[in-house]
Amino acid sequence: MIAVSSPVFSMLNFETALGFVSQKFKAWEIVGEGLHFLPEIEESFLDTAPSYDMEFSAHGPLSDVNIGSLNPRLREAATKEITDGLNSASRMEFEVYTIHPGFWTPIGMLDTEAVYKAVRTSLSEIDRVSKDVGVKVALENMPDMPITMGKTPDDLFSMLEGTDLGICFDVGHAHTAGAVDDFLKHSDRFINVHIHDNWGKRDEHLPIGDGSVDFKKVTAGLRDYEGKLVIEARSLMDAQISKERLTSMLGNA
Repeated sequence: MIAVSSPVFSMLNFETALGFVSQKFKAWEIVGEGLHFLPEIEESFLDTAPSYDMEFSAHGPLSDVNIGSLNPRLREAATKEITDGLNSASRMEFEVYTIHPGFWTPIGMLDTEAVYKAVRTSLSEIDRVSKDVGVKVALENMPDMPITMGKTPDDLFSMLEGTDLGICFDVGHAHTAGAVDDFLKHSDRFINVHIHDNWGKRDEHLPIGDGSVDFKKVTAGLRDYEGKLVIEARSLMDAQISKERLTSMLGNA
C-alpha cells in the first residue's frame, strides 16, 4: 500500500491534518512531533480516526532527539521521547514505528566508539519496549551529511546488533550516499520503506521522477517487500504527484 508522510502535516491540528490527508491517501505515517506528538494526540486519534477508512503508522520524534548523545541526561531524554511515543503507538494499534539513529556532535566526534555504545544502549531499551508493547520498530538509514550516522548497511546494522529491530529503507537517503544497491541486497530486513527523489547530492525530498533515483531498479529490488511504501513529501501536492507516478511504475512492473 502507498502511504504518505510529511513533517508539514505536523504543523496542523491533528483533526485538520487527518481530513486533509484522507482526501488523497488511504494510509498515513504520522510524524510524531510538532502538534502530533503521539501521547498528545492519542485521545483525539482514538476518537476520530475510526471514522476514516485509513491505515496508520508513525515516525518517532526526530528534531533535537539524539539517542547517541554523550550527555547521559540528554540521551535518556531522547530515548524517553521515543519510547513514550512507542507506548502511544501501541494503544493506537500501529504496527510499525520508525526512528532515526543518533547523530554526530562536536564532542561525539572525539570519541566515536562511545557514541556507538550510547546508540546501542538506547536501541536496546527501545527494543525492550517494542517487544513489551508489540509494535515493530524500524531504524532508518540517513542521508550523506557530516552529522549523520547509518548511511550504509554496515553502519546501520552495526547499531542493531543484539536487537530484533527492523530497517526502514529510505530510498532518497540511500541515493545521496550512493548506497541504494547495497541496501537493496538486504530487502528481507525491511519493515518500512520511504520513497522520495533527489539528484544524489543532498536530501531534497523531490517528487518521484524529479531527480535521478533509478526507480525501476528500486521497484524491482522491492518486489518481495510486503510493507507500506511511504511517500515522504514537502507538500500534499508533491505527494500526490509521486503517488500517481509510483502507481504507474508498480502497474508496469
